[in-house]
Amino acid sequence: MKIKLIAPARKPEWGESFWDFKHFVKLSGRKAAGVLLSLPTLAALTPHDISVKIVDENVEDIDYEENVDLVGISFITALAPKAYEIADKFRAKNVKVVLGGVHASMVPEEAIKHADSVIIGEAEELWTILLQDIAKCRLKQFYKAKCFPKLNKLVIPRWDLLKPESYCYFTIQTGRGCPYQCEFCTVKDFNGQKYRHKPIINIRKELEFIKNIDPEKQIFFADDNLLAVPSHAMRLMESIKDMNIKAWWCQSSINRLKNEKLLRAMFEAGCRVIFVGFESLSAENISSMKKYRTNEIKEYREIIKKVQSKGIAIFASFIIGNDNDSRQAGLQTTRFINETNMPFSAINILTPLPGTKLAQRLELEHRITQRNWHKYNLENVCFEPKKIEDLETIRSSMLREIYGYKQMHKRLKKLWSYGVFTRNSQNKLALFTKGRLIVSLKSLQWLFKDFRKTWFVLRSVWNLNITSITTIILAINFAEYSKSRKYRK
Repeated sequence: MKIKLIAPARKPEWGESFWDFKHFVKLSGRKAAGVLLSLPTLAALTPHDISVKIVDENVEDIDYEENVDLVGISFITALAPKAYEIADKFRAKNVKVVLGGVHASMVPEEAIKHADSVIIGEAEELWTILLQDIAKCRLKQFYKAKCFPKLNKLVIPRWDLLKPESYCYFTIQTGRGCPYQCEFCTVKDFNGQKYRHKPIINIRKELEFIKNIDPEKQIFFADDNLLAVPSHAMRLMESIKDMNIKAWWCQSSINRLKNEKLLRAMFEAGCRVIFVGFESLSAENISSMKKYRTNEIKEYREIIKKVQSKGIAIFASFIIGNDNDSRQAGLQTTRFINETNMPFSAINILTPLPGTKLAQRLELEHRITQRNWHKYNLENVCFEPKKIEDLETIRSSMLREIYGYKQMHKRLKKLWSYGVFTRNSQNKLALFTKGRLIVSLKSLQWLFKDFRKTWFVLRSVWNLNITSITTIILAINFAEYSKSRKYRK
């Protein structure tokens, strides 16, 4: 049997998305930021006597003429139309297609219209059963596990089947599950309410496997809340601090960032950025989103300062369009971001993703205005807001303010003084690296087209803090993205 696992890409006509990292990828000489963890995981679960191939459409074209017996496609909601299009093309050639991932799991009756089978939820205990059923010509339409799989025997994802030079980072997941009930989120339904963790020795083996493929590859810990169980997180930090993993990123709820000992351990283990869902500065919004168990607005500033003082940056996430939002919410949020020196922030439009409590509520209120799934990327208005109609314009304005080069440099300069995004080196010759010279030369090409951009790069690169080149390129990426935002109906 020959299997092809596919990661669909956005259609060009859909335009650039915030998480495409389009400019970062280009400046880094890569082809994509990262790839869904589900594909190398499924490849690792596939028996050795079956041929398996991974195709990431962001990196290479899909060969529809290749002789394969089964195609597996994993995707999020915003990529559903492209995933269905790919599936339909293969099925027209009498190739069996299996769909999975969050979107397919939330709307399996929709997904099955484009597939021979749909995997609902986590696939670890279902994939081999499905393959056995195919071999016996008894493939079922739906596969759903009776319980969430234990993580103590998970395989190491087959990152070796990808083209590592094409990616900016690889992904690892150490645990799954979430006890919280945030209205806009599907994690609890997809991964369960209880936390499950991989044994730390297995996590080390997985990290070693990645480092053997590419020792310089950055790592993103994809757990929805890496610090969910602080005692486990501390043991993990102590275990991996000798592995010299450079500048890894993770996600955490803000209530887990009060522990200074844990923050120090994270920095020593290589953590440099934590993605945090602040979501709103309104207590009414936090309550309506069911985020009150983790978010205390009065603690925001103190916790941000504490994290930054340990040499770690916060990548913030905010949501606009809640029923309690006024037009002043955008101004208040941008001011807060600038005042707290958070380098990067995602400004998301409230989106009723399938399977969420939010979608159920707005459906009952007859407020969902469209189901063009490619617009469900947190950047488009897909429902009828109560108070603010021009959310896309407000979001664009916020992004232009946050990612203006003057404001970004001001925030980054403050962070550098805390030791965030800097290299701890007394040798000032470390300034003269190949990466710095290349970025500086490229910036001169922009001199007459965008002087502010060139000036931002040069004064960011050539300062005695020996700042992170990756961070500067990321700043350029978001600045260019924000400049391209226009209000589109």
